[in-house]
Amino acid sequence: MTSDQPHLLKLPCWRDPSFLACVGFVVVLVIAAIAGPSFTGYRYDEMGPQFSPPSWKHWCGTDFLGYDLLTRLLYGARISLLVGFVGAFVSLTIGVAYGAISGYIGGWVDNVLMRALDVLYSLPRIVFVIVLVAALEKPSNIWITKLGLHDIIPDARLLLLFIGLGLVEWLTMARIVRGQVLVLKELSFVQAAKALGQSHARILWQHLLPNMLGIILIYLTLTIPVVILEESFLSFLGLGVQAPAPSWGSILSESAQYINPLRIYWWLLVFPAGFMALTLLALNFIGDTLRDALDPRSQKK
Repeated sequence: MTSDQPHLLKLPCWRDPSFLACVGFVVVLVIAAIAGPSFTGYRYDEMGPQFSPPSWKHWCGTDFLGYDLLTRLLYGARISLLVGFVGAFVSLTIGVAYGAISGYIGGWVDNVLMRALDVLYSLPRIVFVIVLVAALEKPSNIWITKLGLHDIIPDARLLLLFIGLGLVEWLTMARIVRGQVLVLKELSFVQAAKALGQSHARILWQHLLPNMLGIILIYLTLTIPVVILEESFLSFLGLGVQAPAPSWGSILSESAQYINPLRIYWWLLVFPAGFMALTLLALNFIGDTLRDALDPRSQKK
């Protein structure tokens, strides 16, 4: 049994040209990031003439080492999107479990879990990620080597970014899920399931979770650009993905060093910033549109 939540594929936003354009942009970007070298004809570490402006040969120009900028941007999209999606999935898993347990049990357990959430909200989250990466990168590399996982996990820092960014972005998801569970558990179909003697785990999994998939998907979509932005910020500071592997943040950081009044290599900043801005805008627009479609009250506030 389900509540009156509309089906995602039947929402009116699918008739919105702007929404479809944003979805199409993200899909094309993901395909281009996966295709990578076959799309541009260059490897991300293949050197050529330095500081070449955009041309038919190099659509986005080349950087200070002669790397094709478009190729590096597509490889950077692969890493940045991977961090965004995996980090958001980690936050989804923790947030849904935490919020569902808190809302379903209620009482003093709910009060304790929510006060703990308030404390976590007050902590500087990005500092936690920096400390986690700095403290665990070396031990993680040692264990990866000992376990023979270097071919699967070539960079421990990337793994720590997945975990760290996911660990700091689940708080809002937990609050949203808790609120949904508090409402849904009082509905007749949930009360009927309890009267039939179904277990708490079965009620959560078969009755509550399916009725929250829409709102969970919305906030998952809104979490992805936040994680991408934080990863780019860390990479800009030199604490993200290690060279020569590119990410959008590291490309911007490297390019900024060669921008000066004497020689303005404008393409080094315009294209990386444009790629990141358009991606974040598209993902945020998708999430906001889905939220407005599923919760019309959010438009009236």
